[in-house]
Amino acid sequence: MWLRLILCALAAQFALLLQTPSAHAHLSSDSYLHVDIDAGGRPSGQWDISLRDLDAAIGLAGDDGVITWGGLKARRAAIEAYAFDRLSIDGCALRPSDMLVDRHAGAAHAVLRFKAECQSAPAPRRLHYRLLFDLDPTHRGLLTLATPAGERSEVLSPERADIALDRIDESTSGSFLHFVGFGVSHILFGYDHLLFVAVLMIFAAFRRGESGWTPLDGFGASALQTLTILTAFTLAHGVTLTLSLFHFIDAPARFVEPAVAATIMGAAIDNLLPLLSYARWTIAFGFGLVHGLAFATALGPMRLSTSGLLYALAGFNGGVELGQIAVASLLMPLVFTARRKALYVSYVAPALTALAFILALVWFVDRIEALL
Repeated sequence: MWLRLILCALAAQFALLLQTPSAHAHLSSDSYLHVDIDAGGRPSGQWDISLRDLDAAIGLAGDDGVITWGGLKARRAAIEAYAFDRLSIDGCALRPSDMLVDRHAGAAHAVLRFKAECQSAPAPRRLHYRLLFDLDPTHRGLLTLATPAGERSEVLSPERADIALDRIDESTSGSFLHFVGFGVSHILFGYDHLLFVAVLMIFAAFRRGESGWTPLDGFGASALQTLTILTAFTLAHGVTLTLSLFHFIDAPARFVEPAVAATIMGAAIDNLLPLLSYARWTIAFGFGLVHGLAFATALGPMRLSTSGLLYALAGFNGGVELGQIAVASLLMPLVFTARRKALYVSYVAPALTALAFILALVWFVDRIEALL
């Protein structure tokens, strides 16, 4: 009975990952909204929206599947109408002023600049955000708000789509928690990161020795080993994420995404044949450095000050760690229960490892083809 439950739970985990579109298994849907409010209370701003998202919403690519600058200019009115129908500020009419194209970590974004014509508005004045929520509930709008009173950052979601613009001091702790939530969702909906953690968990209740995998005796030892592995992963991606955000390193997403898929393949191989050492945390740390470069695409374009960026970074990293622990907490008891079952050790764990390797290989090939 227990083994059947374990098999069903692990199979469900991998079935979810198998349903993920291969080429964009990690790429999350985020837009970057920067709003400046001058001393007279007049808003202006810039909104960076992924061309991939706009193509899914209103269609931008030509018959050959390619988005060109000429095609964007021809569709400018449709782009602005779609976007600004989903963004509003109380008492103000938003007027598009320019459209450009920029790249954030290798991904092309439409840059929509706008000004606002405002009359009397209720206090506090509120911003209302609705972009893509009807198509993708996991979409997030990353807002940077600059006013004479200070700077503030927010994560806009279907649950938090309306925020006050005129109060900076009230939302400091709240916005930190929203970045924690953003980190949690980024690990839970970043399917290649989730698969990497799942591969590490397949043998989480075992110790590797010269003779192969040996079951650990106590649940506490298994939990401690799992926490060590996940913390090593978090520390590693925290290092490269920080270096990327402060522009010490710059790795385009088109190269990072295949590398992330390769780390999953490497972790799967390590399940069956040691790559570096018997300490699994070294694998988690080494490959976590690559995953941090992928996480940098989430926060990099927000144009925050140094203090604001550190604030968002701390919340985001904490959320990623919490998300990983949540996944591990679901899988760890199952793996621990199955650790002495010959069927699991000899057949189920190797089969799940092979399945993960194949899925990551498909992602890798698709992402390499996208480079060519």
